[in-house]
Amino acid sequence: MKKILVVLLMLAVATGVFALDGDWSLKGGAEIGTLVDLGAKDAGGNSAPAVIWGSGFNIPYGGYGPINGQLVVGYNWESFASGITFQNRDGGSIDGWFDWSGENYKFSADANLGALITNNAAAVTDSNFGRLWGYYNFLNGLVHLEVAYKARDNDGDKLWVSDQTAAFAKKTDLSTVSWRGDITGGPIAHGANGRGPWGIGGDYFTKVDHDQMLLTNVVLSNLNFGFMMKKLFDTDGYGDWPNKGAGSVKFVDGVLKKLIVGFKFDMQPIQVAAQFRMDDFGLYFGGRWFIGSVTAGLSFTGLLGSENPKEMKFGGGVSYNPGAFGASINAYYALVKDQPSSAGDPAGSTQIGIVPSFFYNVIPTHLRFQTDFGFYLNGGKNTDNSKKATEVAWAVQPQLIWNFLGTGADDGYYGASGGWSGRATGIIVRYRLISGVDGIMEDNNKLDVTFRWNF
Repeated sequence: MKKILVVLLMLAVATGVFALDGDWSLKGGAEIGTLVDLGAKDAGGNSAPAVIWGSGFNIPYGGYGPINGQLVVGYNWESFASGITFQNRDGGSIDGWFDWSGENYKFSADANLGALITNNAAAVTDSNFGRLWGYYNFLNGLVHLEVAYKARDNDGDKLWVSDQTAAFAKKTDLSTVSWRGDITGGPIAHGANGRGPWGIGGDYFTKVDHDQMLLTNVVLSNLNFGFMMKKLFDTDGYGDWPNKGAGSVKFVDGVLKKLIVGFKFDMQPIQVAAQFRMDDFGLYFGGRWFIGSVTAGLSFTGLLGSENPKEMKFGGGVSYNPGAFGASINAYYALVKDQPSSAGDPAGSTQIGIVPSFFYNVIPTHLRFQTDFGFYLNGGKNTDNSKKATEVAWAVQPQLIWNFLGTGADDGYYGASGGWSGRATGIIVRYRLISGVDGIMEDNNKLDVTFRWNF
């Protein structure tokens, strides 16, 4: 009976919406890919025949984004926007979302409608409950206050972030990858999964994606600064409402001590940013300098608290991009001192990475050829404090990126026309070869092809 009532309510609301003035829209797409493992090995570590499996672009090295097709039905009316997404990912789902944007505030939510209809409360409040966040802008936009139970992904905003050469790499064990929007990896670049092996870009302290948080940011013309607190709205406690007991997050240790403060100054041709997390003396600072087609940057990330293993990474680089072609070179020094880190690095590990890259728009309207290289010197100390022998790893990844629509040679999966929200239709051919070092960087010899359609 409850399911029937929910469906009837949805139909009633939909009937009312159709009667309103507004704009309807349709968009969608599909992604089908395949991956060939040319370096497959059997249980004994011996070479085995090449194997193949279906795969989305981000599955092999990121652990998300399987073969998928989806249709989005959208509706916009004045300050209100909503939509329903139908997709076959993860066995199929129907997701609903809405945004309400006022003059100086916004509220957004989305959830798995299938879980709501079936009254699956556990699914709704966990992974199938997508986003629930909102913000207020006070004093004509001078102060931005954002509250989130399930935050948006702010990777594109990069709050209080500049150069990311020294950002920590994500974990490589897909079973323990955290999407909690924190520094979950370590400074050492790894091999087959996550951000590795290149180790350029990664997590920073203010990165959020489905996090709980309270953010205050003061926005001036060339300067913004503020603080972020996480886990304020945690619902893991004892008992059930209305007799729920104390929560499981300690207010001082779990919230106040993890307070993050930061700032960013941006005035051409200079950009500078810094962040500080209190409990583990986490420090990030970075800067970039822009002049014409050249961009140069430096950055540092460190966990320097006395009760934690010292982890730090320092790096920088320069890139040249006049448009039709471009090249960059980045380099960093990373250190894990005294004991194993959360990323699984051996005690006393060090890594020097040199990461060149270049691209050429073979057909400026359609086709880009891009290649990334990586050279890594791995050393440090063993657990008995003896010096390790330096070991060298290297990686190369050429790609062909074909934009079928001819709207410009694109720069990758999340390029100018990329993403489900864009109009990317084309093919990406990628080959990744890694000669690794045991325990630090896995060998890899894989070819993958991804076909994408969007409208």
